[in-house]
Amino acid sequence: MGLGPWAFNVTYIRLCETNSSMEGTDMSELNKLIEETYAQAKRGEWGKVLSAWNQIPLLARRCSRYSKPSSGWTFLHQAAYFGREDACRELIRLGAHVSKPSLDRKTPADVAHERGHSTLAGLLQKASEGHDSLWAAPEDTDLLPSSCLWSEAKESRATEMLLVAYGGGLVQIPVHSRYFVDSFDRAIVGWHGSYDPPYGMDGNSMVKKRT
Repeated sequence: MGLGPWAFNVTYIRLCETNSSMEGTDMSELNKLIEETYAQAKRGEWGKVLSAWNQIPLLARRCSRYSKPSSGWTFLHQAAYFGREDACRELIRLGAHVSKPSLDRKTPADVAHERGHSTLAGLLQKASEGHDSLWAAPEDTDLLPSSCLWSEAKESRATEMLLVAYGGGLVQIPVHSRYFVDSFDRAIVGWHGSYDPPYGMDGNSMVKKRT
């Protein structure tokens, strides 16, 4: 049946991505699109949601921080409800708050567990390590999340300048620089914002065996 309303909005939102001074009406249109996307996620139409995110990176970033005012549920709650590990991983990569509770105090991991998605619940719990300290997920959608999952460290190379949230500030990883990522593709950041390699408080590499 095609993309429906997406086909109408794709060009518009892509133009918005290049415009650093969007008017209030522009934001209203974007917020409406986020609501429409959330409704699709709630109906379990994750193929459409993921396709839209792939076409419109700005929409994906905004959705990763969105929570429904009436329930406090996020896109991550909905992905956990339907057992969609692929969507969960993408939202976490973008900076979703993994342990953010809904108004009835349920985290995405709680929802996954209640729905019988035990493996996914464990994955979400693991992803939340450090969420209440230096590696808290950023509110700013222009910033990428950081991680302290040292044991998962895998070498990567920045294809563009990366702005990564850490300790209430940001770490800049220049294009072509080496850094390390966890299994969710979040940049692993160590003490004082170190990343190549990330260091511990003692000055030793936290990924020593991999560097």
